[in-house]
Amino acid sequence: MSRVARKILFDKDIRALKPKEKRYRVVVGNPSELIVFVYPSGIKSFALRVRNGKREKNIPLKRFRQGIYSVSEARKEAIDKLKVIASGGELDTQKYVFKNLYESFITQKHKKGQATSTIASARSLCEKHLLPYFGNLDAREIKYSNILSVFNKIFDKDNPKTPKLETIKRAKIALRAILAPALKDRYIEYDPTIGLEKEFPNLKRFHIEHDVDSRLAALTKESDIQELLCDLQEADMDTQVKRALYLQILCINRPANTASAKWQHIDLESRLWSIPAKEMKMREPLHIALSSYAVKILKAQQAEFGILESPFVFPTISKEGHIHRDTLSKALRRLNKGKWNGRVTTHGFRATFRTICSINEPELLQLGIGNNVIESALAHKTNNAIQYAYEREKSTLKQQEVLMQWYGDYLNSLCSFKI
Repeated sequence: MSRVARKILFDKDIRALKPKEKRYRVVVGNPSELIVFVYPSGIKSFALRVRNGKREKNIPLKRFRQGIYSVSEARKEAIDKLKVIASGGELDTQKYVFKNLYESFITQKHKKGQATSTIASARSLCEKHLLPYFGNLDAREIKYSNILSVFNKIFDKDNPKTPKLETIKRAKIALRAILAPALKDRYIEYDPTIGLEKEFPNLKRFHIEHDVDSRLAALTKESDIQELLCDLQEADMDTQVKRALYLQILCINRPANTASAKWQHIDLESRLWSIPAKEMKMREPLHIALSSYAVKILKAQQAEFGILESPFVFPTISKEGHIHRDTLSKALRRLNKGKWNGRVTTHGFRATFRTICSINEPELLQLGIGNNVIESALAHKTNNAIQYAYEREKSTLKQQEVLMQWYGDYLNSLCSFKI
């Protein structure tokens, strides 16, 4: 607890302090730990004198500047810091500079074992939208109005298709997580992100009001699917990118999983691709039954690149990494001189599969294929927590094999797969 000083100084007393040949200190008082250093140059700088056992430490505050940083402001800051000490917190102010809090946030993500792609996405978001504005600020200097000003720059109300409301939502979540340690240490008194969501329109409502279909572009008409497959067949593009696109269409998993596919997860003899939980979005392992067409594509890739040269099915030139998922998206956008740009996406092939399955539901039911089998193929996690807790296998592997071969046959009937 702070001691009561014998004398309490005010602004006029600080102004009256004369410089000497050497720096000296004077107790400001209220609290008694608040002191001011007077330098030969005439500069007067506040500090907080604290003891840890027999050791004494001076924690620098700011320079005394009339009308800018007064004694009353120094007292408030000193009391705030003493409260942090009393509650067991630390006074390493550098620790609470936003860029340092951000680095701790990223480090913690690695410790939690989050996917590399997830961490990379968080880095990209923060480095583009948060660090340029808050990087050098102390957590206490980040106010609600500051954040709102930054988020207003992100919001693009004149572009109904991409108003960047999702970016604002993710930026708020990241900002809250970065500032969480300062809040839990009681270094800051409140969360400055509270209420920000009320400053912007709801994304779903925004799209409805502007008549925007927010779903990822996907083909659902048989004639369009056939046309795309034929264009892909005739396309003059990198062979392994074409194979990756075919595999994406046939296996309907997420683009990132296709781009980063590893030979160690693929059993061509058993016609099974097993992706471990840590590489899946929902953190659940996925077993993909490979159709005869998918096996043919993989064997062609294996013959050209070989398993021993790279652990990845679709390696980069250096063989140390794999092609990026955006490589597939870019190839689609450029296909047939940009004909399909805006009409289809790599992730949209999943919607194509789901639509085709729904249209052909009677035929699939005759084959013993129900909704659970289709959802399992898409690696969708049920929203029913009780059902999920007791459900170990949504469908047998045999049913998956039937479904994926049926889908491969359907696509091949529209346009033959030629690798």
